[in-house]
Amino acid sequence: MDIVTLAKYPFIQEALAYVRERGYSAEDIAIKPAYSRVRARGKRRVLEALSTANTREDVPLQPEEEMLSYPVARMLVSMLHDNYLLRRYAIWEAKRAHAFLTGEKDDVLLAVGRDFGLNARAEERGFTLHFTDYLRYSAPIRDPAWKLISRKLVKGMVYIRKDEYARLIEEAVREKIQSTTSEVPAHIAKQMKPYADEVLAELNKLKGRMSLDVGGEVSREAFPPCMKYLLSELQKGVNLPHTARFALTSFLANIGYDKDEIMELYRMAPDFREDLTRYQVEHIMGSGGTEYTSPSCKTMVTYGNCYGKDGLCGRVSHPLAYYRRAARAQSLKMPAQK
Repeated sequence: MDIVTLAKYPFIQEALAYVRERGYSAEDIAIKPAYSRVRARGKRRVLEALSTANTREDVPLQPEEEMLSYPVARMLVSMLHDNYLLRRYAIWEAKRAHAFLTGEKDDVLLAVGRDFGLNARAEERGFTLHFTDYLRYSAPIRDPAWKLISRKLVKGMVYIRKDEYARLIEEAVREKIQSTTSEVPAHIAKQMKPYADEVLAELNKLKGRMSLDVGGEVSREAFPPCMKYLLSELQKGVNLPHTARFALTSFLANIGYDKDEIMELYRMAPDFREDLTRYQVEHIMGSGGTEYTSPSCKTMVTYGNCYGKDGLCGRVSHPLAYYRRAARAQSLKMPAQK
């Protein structure tokens, strides 16, 4: 690959070999004035992962500088030892890569995929790969359309579209970044501390905006176990699948949360985008003419979103029914039977 392409995918082995062969060292990048723009870009990579808006470069970087900014970003994330930051940054890098991949020729997609052990073949209308490779990276994608049973499978080979193959690589990138961190040497961490402090300040601001408390008479104590679980996952910065987000959003809207309160809950999602989230929330709340009701318990089970089932769950068929019964018991100062 040429240097421009390598700069798009700085996590692949060819890019890492390029950096090594030219004698770049983490110590030089962290300390020497010549790399000040690289350090600034590395910091911006992490800040962009925390941002809800798209940001652009003030000064365009050379491809080599862009490539070197990736290890700087990795060092900053490692220094802060925050799992939420790590998840959010990994998703940002993965989605950034996906945006590039969708515009690449087949040979580039195949080369990047091979770096993650995806041995695919380009076909007339997409790609084929062995079902074991497919399952390795499709398993975390909880959309039913990604289940193997929903796919065309011939002699062990799965047929997928180009955009779907790019999505598998996105998942591979996320997994690699999220699962591989290393301790930054103390003398390098000392030099990088001002940059890490800026990232930490933004991270704390984001976490400070996260609140699961709302006014009015809505009672979280009356939430069914599934909704309590989904809220707790959001608070931990876990990405919820689409079906879980729909269930949670519609449930919250049905019991009285307003649009802005729901938006605040989603700010902790690692892939949060204000414009997209606002559109989705408003759509579920009826901006398109239909206000949606949260899914039934049967549907929650079907999509794998039923968690922590208790005794009261066994006597209701809908999360809203659970909430009404539990809230009524609370209003009478009597514990709901569980």
